[in-house]
Amino acid sequence: MKLQKKTLLYDFLIKLVSFTKGLIFHSVEENFTDSSESLETPYPSALLCNHVSEADIVSLSFVYPRLKPKIKMIIPAREDILKPGFLQKEFRTKGILKWIFKFVDATKIIPILLSYIGASPIKRPFRDNARELIKKGELREMVDSEWTELVARIKRGRNLFMFPEGTYNHDGFLNQIKRGAYYIKSKIDTLHFNSFTLTYDHLSYKKTKLYIKYGKPFQFSSDLTADQVVRLVGDKLGKNYTVTVGNLTSFVLLKFGKETEIKYSQILELVLKFKRQMESSFPEITIASELRKENFQTQLESIFFNLKQFKLIDWEEKTIRTKEILYHLPKSLHNLKKSNIAMYHRNQLTAHFPNLEEIWNGIFNNQGVTNEIT
Repeated sequence: MKLQKKTLLYDFLIKLVSFTKGLIFHSVEENFTDSSESLETPYPSALLCNHVSEADIVSLSFVYPRLKPKIKMIIPAREDILKPGFLQKEFRTKGILKWIFKFVDATKIIPILLSYIGASPIKRPFRDNARELIKKGELREMVDSEWTELVARIKRGRNLFMFPEGTYNHDGFLNQIKRGAYYIKSKIDTLHFNSFTLTYDHLSYKKTKLYIKYGKPFQFSSDLTADQVVRLVGDKLGKNYTVTVGNLTSFVLLKFGKETEIKYSQILELVLKFKRQMESSFPEITIASELRKENFQTQLESIFFNLKQFKLIDWEEKTIRTKEILYHLPKSLHNLKKSNIAMYHRNQLTAHFPNLEEIWNGIFNNQGVTNEIT
């Protein structure tokens, strides 16, 4: 069996996708577990990642150059991305952008490029035409066929990239992890695993900043149950969320639990105390460069500006007043980024909550930072 190694055309197409970075992201920051600045993916490997939004496709174009060795990938993708007219149906834009998307759809360049890069169509429950297949009793057969094809393509010399959640996460943290990793391992016993976690900060800049934390290779024995594998995968992905200015500030504001008036300088002091305590007590937690350098005043002001736009706080001169709505949990978490963007960012830190709670309790039990908080 011959490995399907990278080609100049394959590398060029991946690079082409990365050129769209400026349309989506303010910048991209990568953090590694060692000094090699690579992601170990010996053949055969499954590379796991959390699933945040459509922007993940662009994020993958930054990960691919870090793979070691660089072998062509299989990328399970929603079926409709590979069908005609996807851009117009998905984004429903108006004006000149509508005509640009219409032109791009007409060229069929997206399905052609994605198919060459390695996209493999996967049906999603209650999407695509899955409802019709359920009625006919054919959905299970179709899903088994798709997974069998993925296994066959791995055996033909490609590595696998997959989103274990199977769909976008809606509340800022991981959705329920599916059993895909367990299933693939049961079919290919020699399969290696590695992971990386994407953290999007929508608050600190005018555009989203992307943080990528690369993991270490791992294996699991064949005697683990499916539920144990699900927990293992969730643990690997969850603990590699990056602590950013956006999610840490959101965590601090939401800890007050009620309408609160606090000075800008006090928020700055709290965030700095959290950062320093994390570095000393929990060095395994990945901290964003802005926090590490303690140079984030501009980002903090951007956060307060955005939260004020969302009507979650008032911000006048050097005083922040949180509103009751900031602490209100919406009935549906389906699109929490839209209904409560602070909670959305706070939730990115779910796997770090025990450590952050310990730091919070230590600060308020031992320090006098709360004297002027009302």
